[in-house]
Amino acid sequence: MPQKAKEREFRLSVCLVYPNTQKVGASYLGFHKIYSALSEVCDCDTAFLPEGGGKLRSQNQNRELGSFDLLAFSLTFETDILNVLEILKRAGVPLEREERDDDQPLVCAGGIAPTLNPEPFADFFDFMVIGEGELTLREWVEKLAESGGKRRMERLESLAGTAGVYVPSLYEEELAETGRIISRKTLGSGPAVVKRLYDVSFAKKGSAQVMDMETVFGDSWLLETGKGCGQGCRFCAAGFIYRPTRHVDLERLVEQISDGLARKKRIGLIGSAICEHPDIKKVYAEILRQGGGINVSSLRIGYVDSEMLRQLVRGGLHTMTIAPEAGTERLRRSVNKNVADAEILGTVGEAVTAGMRNVKMYFLVGLPGEEDGDVTAIVTLVKKLRDEFVKKSKPLGRAGKITVAVNPFVPKPQTPFQWEPFAAQKDLKRKMAEVKKGLSREANVELKLESGKGAAVQALMSLGNRTAGRGAVRAFTDGDWKNALREAGLASASLAGRDKNEILPWDFIDSGVTKEYLWNERERAFAGKVTPPCPPGLSGCERCGKFLGNCC
Repeated sequence: MPQKAKEREFRLSVCLVYPNTQKVGASYLGFHKIYSALSEVCDCDTAFLPEGGGKLRSQNQNRELGSFDLLAFSLTFETDILNVLEILKRAGVPLEREERDDDQPLVCAGGIAPTLNPEPFADFFDFMVIGEGELTLREWVEKLAESGGKRRMERLESLAGTAGVYVPSLYEEELAETGRIISRKTLGSGPAVVKRLYDVSFAKKGSAQVMDMETVFGDSWLLETGKGCGQGCRFCAAGFIYRPTRHVDLERLVEQISDGLARKKRIGLIGSAICEHPDIKKVYAEILRQGGGINVSSLRIGYVDSEMLRQLVRGGLHTMTIAPEAGTERLRRSVNKNVADAEILGTVGEAVTAGMRNVKMYFLVGLPGEEDGDVTAIVTLVKKLRDEFVKKSKPLGRAGKITVAVNPFVPKPQTPFQWEPFAAQKDLKRKMAEVKKGLSREANVELKLESGKGAAVQALMSLGNRTAGRGAVRAFTDGDWKNALREAGLASASLAGRDKNEILPWDFIDSGVTKEYLWNERERAFAGKVTPPCPPGLSGCERCGKFLGNCC
């Protein structure tokens, strides 16, 4: 990790914190990007949640976290808020912002979790950055440096006009007894709408690993092939919150590949739409030409052919990961994942022939419009795929395994399904049991089922308002989410479905995609209509909203 090598532009000490282990945190390129940007303008160190209850200190300077001017959290997963609270407690910093005095660090957050919905975290962070935070980072760092020595609230008010910066203390909500929002008003200098930041020039820059740390991808140097995804799967936040989709230029990727292979043996490609990159085969070819191995997070059915599969196998990839999401073509059309069973089976057959040894599949249960037959169809599809997998493997003298991961569907803000309820626990339990009964004894099949209770906590921290955060404090203190939810009276309001005209906790965030478009996509889902993918690049399309004149 780079050490402080020069006098920084602004006198502000920042500790960038990932609220999980170092291995997990180092696997997220956003963390690397913000560290690089902060290090350019101020004194920046990093910290992670210690494994096994180890000592909590900063990585480079071995400082106590409470000694920094600013603690900046990178929050990828909503449920990591409990780790945030653990880190604050161990750092001697009050958990809630209202309890902190002028001598204690300011605490902020960025990342996809607060970008989608900052309200469940509003009681813990003095400010949050919505969107791609590096764009205005220099501006808010400068304001904080210049306001050093002033009262805490005065410093925060100075940030309120900065693009993408949200200061929770400048807003107030009126809630009904049910927990629904009646009204929302601004206090002081807070803007009524906070616009999500996005980088129109990202394709020229790209994003790659900066800190040489171990990641969950093993001996791979990570680089990003693009931002967002134009497919518009109606359950997926990445397909809406990162619009417009931006693929990194081939020339830039070639530079990053050369740099990465000078450090590690493999390149780990990160992105929501890796296969859709217009030059992805050239990217694979360049990695192979330089003698490197290839890791990719997942492949999209319909964008994979035998040539690409052979490239990946040559690069040492032996497990193909795909995400059919639903068991039937009907439900896949409803969620805008228009993939036929025959395409899935054909691609798996091609993958085995090309040399892939294993297949991993992801499914969701509890999707809007799901029927019992859709769950049964997961079992049927996996068995068909297993048979094709074994048949194609026999001539090669081997048969690997098929890993089937089934997760409860969690509605996400800023998507067409943001109005939908989280499925009842009894229904999720029944559906998971049906999948388990159908597949647990099947040869060559490994089954992984996620807990419905864990998903309910994620749903609460995704869809809730500030009362959800108060439930998190209670759960952190008592160690019991179930009682915390019951006592706070949160479950029915935050996890139930919402009406079209209801005020949503995240309505003040302008992501660029209009609420009307999301509702229309919801209607199309229940009508079984497929919406075509976004046109490539910054085409100027404004079908879903306005992005400063550029929309995918």
